[in-house]
Amino acid sequence: MKLSLSSIFGRTLRRLILLFMVAQLVAIGLALALMYGFTRQTILQDARSFVEIAQSDMATEFAENGLTGIEKMIRSRLASPDGRDLIVLLKGPDDRKILGNLAAWPTIAKDRSAWQKILLYRENATEPQEMGIVSARLPGGYMLITGQILEAEQRLNRASQKALFWSALVGLLGTAVIMIAMEYLLENRISQVTKTADAIHQGDMTRRVERNATGDAFDRLGSSINRMLARIERLVGELRMVTDSMAHDLRSPVARVKAGLERAISETSDERAQLALRKAVAEADQLNTMLNTALQISRAEAGMGRDQFATIDIGRLLGDAAELYGPLAEGDGFEISVACPTKLLVFGHTHLLMQAVTNLIENALRYATAGTGIRLQAAAIQGLVEIRVVDNGPGIAEADRAAALQRFGRLDTARGTPGAGLGLSLVETIARMHNGSFALASNDGGGLCAILRLGSAN
Repeated sequence: MKLSLSSIFGRTLRRLILLFMVAQLVAIGLALALMYGFTRQTILQDARSFVEIAQSDMATEFAENGLTGIEKMIRSRLASPDGRDLIVLLKGPDDRKILGNLAAWPTIAKDRSAWQKILLYRENATEPQEMGIVSARLPGGYMLITGQILEAEQRLNRASQKALFWSALVGLLGTAVIMIAMEYLLENRISQVTKTADAIHQGDMTRRVERNATGDAFDRLGSSINRMLARIERLVGELRMVTDSMAHDLRSPVARVKAGLERAISETSDERAQLALRKAVAEADQLNTMLNTALQISRAEAGMGRDQFATIDIGRLLGDAAELYGPLAEGDGFEISVACPTKLLVFGHTHLLMQAVTNLIENALRYATAGTGIRLQAAAIQGLVEIRVVDNGPGIAEADRAAALQRFGRLDTARGTPGAGLGLSLVETIARMHNGSFALASNDGGGLCAILRLGSAN
């Protein structure tokens, strides 16, 4: 496919422009914040300088002309046009207010204090105002507060709030436009990769990422993914051939060994020899079960059997499992109960799902010692069908559950019981094959709760 200016602009340059727009918005925001900080600092410095000069003038006037002089200066300053925002309070040695426009001496103001910002009431005011003040002790026990209403800072704050509001609004609108544009630009390319990954996850190893031959980053990524998928397809095919061949090649020798052992049992009358031979037959049966289970896991992981998927009634499946294992459970002192709503459907492999449920029932029968009940429960939860196999036995400690799910993983408590540690691993593989998951949890009433989640067909 031949590159054109429009295709380049639509795929690469436009993204760079959008990224530049984002960077520009960020830069404007930072510039506004810096401008606000510098302007506010300048306003506060000017106010502080004004207050300190006024205090110095009044203190000098008091030193030269006494109480009469400072009172005259205070009245003159408050009456002048520049005194609209001026704050003054003079009190005598007896703490009595002499003159000023503050309602009272603030309790947090010290006898001598440097510049501080504070909320105070002016005389006859109903609401406090923010002001900057300094206080000083004058000769003879007189106290003086000089300050200024920070009106300029308040106006700056109001203006800054408006500026920030409109900047944020514009920024949000711009960001929304950018996000829509980026989603439009990237959705098609990313969705191709996602769809291919989903298809591979479903077992279709032939799917590949579509390419448009533009040579951009997404096209190069698609090419690399396709090479990787081709390699994985070859490896999976080889693994499938090896596992199938191994299973078939080993089944015959195991079957011959078992047949020979059974003939030997029938041909000997030595009880000790018969006991040893029966143990060997049991080991051969266990080896054959391990081979079959390992083959099932490998085929399920490779996606084999998806062509046999059909709509399954989970209530019927659990009922069949309970009926199949009911007599065995009663013989071991257990009672199996089923709780499932009607018409709870999944799209899956009937034989494999039955295998998963029966594996969980067998585990409960084998390890839920001192238990009395096994409950098969199913429900639709957040778009998934959740199957629970719950017992009231000793359960599995939380720290040991991950090891119990590992292939060939066997806990110390299970070392003396038959099995190869593949049952729960097979259940987990079947769950993944059905777009679900498998987990172990504690039962509220004590015991173990095995949770199998599957995609719903409702």
